Amino acid sequence: MSRVTRVEGSLRSRSTETETGFLRSEDREIYSWIAGVAHCSVKEIASGTGRQQQEIEASIGRLLRMHLVRVDPTLPSKYFAVSPETARVELIAPLQRDIEHRQHEVDRMRAVLYELTNVYQEGVARHAGPASVEVVTSSSQAADLTLQLAASCRSEILLSEPDAAAALAAMPYFHSGGKSILSADVEVRILFPHTARFRRDLTERMQAQTWCNTSYRTRSDSFMPLTVFDGQVAVFPDHTRSGGIVLVRDSTVIAFAVAAFERAWTRGITFSTSCERQVVDEISESTKRTILRLMVQGVEDRVIARRLNMSLRSCQRHIEVIMRRLGAKTRMHAGYLVGERGLLKD
Repeated sequence: MSRVTRVEGSLRSRSTETETGFLRSEDREIYSWIAGVAHCSVKEIASGTGRQQQEIEASIGRLLRMHLVRVDPTLPSKYFAVSPETARVELIAPLQRDIEHRQHEVDRMRAVLYELTNVYQEGVARHAGPASVEVVTSSSQAADLTLQLAASCRSEILLSEPDAAAALAAMPYFHSGGKSILSADVEVRILFPHTARFRRDLTERMQAQTWCNTSYRTRSDSFMPLTVFDGQVAVFPDHTRSGGIVLVRDSTVIAFAVAAFERAWTRGITFSTSCERQVVDEISESTKRTILRLMVQGVEDRVIARRLNMSLRSCQRHIEVIMRRLGAKTRMHAGYLVGERGLLKD
């Protein structure tokens, strides 16, 4: 904890760390007075402001820690004001260097862990056996198997598809020959990205599909492609083979997938075929908030656009609005302002 003591008629900070707490109203008044008279002592400040000496000493201690006031090296009992620009450089530059260092460490750790993801998944699949993990490489067999799972479903299907075009292809899994293959008791919940709302072909398909109890929601950021049948079988796309799927029956993996879906669903916005202005505004703000979170994490524009399933130009327009709202000149400055204002605490 920083302490300020009186030594040889002057105040010295024993802090070895930078403190940047909020200033009080009397601090601003005293700072303004010191700036107007150049070099002055505590007694002179007391005479000029009418404040008590103890109050002035405490205030100068805070101003010293904010680098807004310095001790006169030739007259230790006197102080002079420092410009906020200089104080800003002295206070923020070390923090920015620390942020850059930490971001470098985060990127390095992320790269190492990413490299190990495939190793882990291959190991789990190899030892789990066919009873819990099944890989289907044929696209036609994958489609037939998915239809069978849907037909045997009894309570609920959870479907998440981050790509609207792929979503169109997935929806026919629930009907055959123009008729629903689902039991009347089955509830279907489908999660799309916000960008799906602006696809006419998808909304037309939604309007036409009145054959099952289906609800839709959208999110600003993409959720993993996933289908879960009755909380018993989870279907993931096989990213190593086009059209292939991976069936998982391991209860622990399915419980994790369902929990992740539920969290994403709770944060989603109800998707109807009508486009109300209030909903559009809510979607726009949700998208900007997600982009801001990714920006602060150091994610590049192209990656953000890909994760949000939008064009690079649309993503950059959102970023321009965000930077303008924050009053930020650079991304690092934006990150600092976000942290200072607590904009992403929830």
